[in-house]
Amino acid sequence: MSVYGRGLRGLRVPEGRLEIGNTATSARLILSVLAGQPFAAELGGNALLSARPMDWVVQPLMDMGASIEYLGVKGCLPLRVQGASPLSPIDMEATVFSAQEKSALLFAGLYAEGITRYRQSCQSRDHTERLMRYFGIDIQADGDVTSLRGGSFFSAKDVIVPGDLSSAAFLLAAYAIRGMGHKGSLSIKRVGVNPTRMGFFHLLREMGLHLMLQKEEDLLSGEPIADIYCPQAARLSPVLAEGNERIQSLIDEVPLLAAVSAFAEGDSVIRNCRELRDKDTNRIQTTAGVLRAFGIETSCSEDDMVIHGGKRLSPAIVDSSGDHRIAMTAAVLASSMDEPSIIRNCGCIDVSYPGFVEDLSQLAHIDILRSE
Repeated sequence: MSVYGRGLRGLRVPEGRLEIGNTATSARLILSVLAGQPFAAELGGNALLSARPMDWVVQPLMDMGASIEYLGVKGCLPLRVQGASPLSPIDMEATVFSAQEKSALLFAGLYAEGITRYRQSCQSRDHTERLMRYFGIDIQADGDVTSLRGGSFFSAKDVIVPGDLSSAAFLLAAYAIRGMGHKGSLSIKRVGVNPTRMGFFHLLREMGLHLMLQKEEDLLSGEPIADIYCPQAARLSPVLAEGNERIQSLIDEVPLLAAVSAFAEGDSVIRNCRELRDKDTNRIQTTAGVLRAFGIETSCSEDDMVIHGGKRLSPAIVDSSGDHRIAMTAAVLASSMDEPSIIRNCGCIDVSYPGFVEDLSQLAHIDILRSE
């Protein structure tokens, strides 16, 4: 894919509302770019995205000088942005445990005169900082503080996008739950292994899976990549996953971790995952619902989950509620059984991982039939 940039000040007024579909990351980053433009624009999304909170991104942008009006439910899309050029830099404390808040502020900081600072209490994903540094933007990280000087000149660069670790995680999980009787190794090539994303990988190791990194290298963009290799399956042990920084490093894989925990003899505990309530669905509740449908005893609160593993699963009929990670987690669970299960409302999978059905079928040696 080739992108022909127009520079920081080269964007023009869009024709009509910008419809983002169901991608919250895109909505929040585009919102931040619009905040620094000398024109007004509207931003909208589908029903799922329009139910997700935007206020923790909107407020700092307004503090920087943008005028933002909610056109429906307060705190959510759709909204209208009247940008300010230039924006004013701010010094901000993190209000949520999310790299999206940090990235949104950094993108807005490009349009500010001066230094914008973001202070976080725990390390979150740093893909944005690595990419900005690669492009030559004046950005610094000093402990818990990330600083960006607005107005930096930067030029076009070629970018290699690593394989997505969150997508690879579904294959790792499907392999892990096949158990000791499963023959054969697993190798996933050229996957991004950014340290801020490796929580699921490390927890699978703690549970007993013999995972290794091979052919490690750093891309020019600063992103580390490697082949993930597992020579054989293993008997899984229950796990305790807690701490804001650790949970941030696997926030998208929490449903998968819960699913894998069902195959460990004993109780696994996942804490500090309150952020999951504001994803495509309330993923604490939807994950627990999927596990219970398969016969896995699960308890949960607003901030944690307990999975009582070691029991035999039963085939199930589940509805993903349009959440791609829930749909794929259910498919991974279903792949462990000889009897068929039905997963409804799973077209959402194609948006984030178009090859998932084919890859899971090949790995688990199962047939997956799709219907409209």
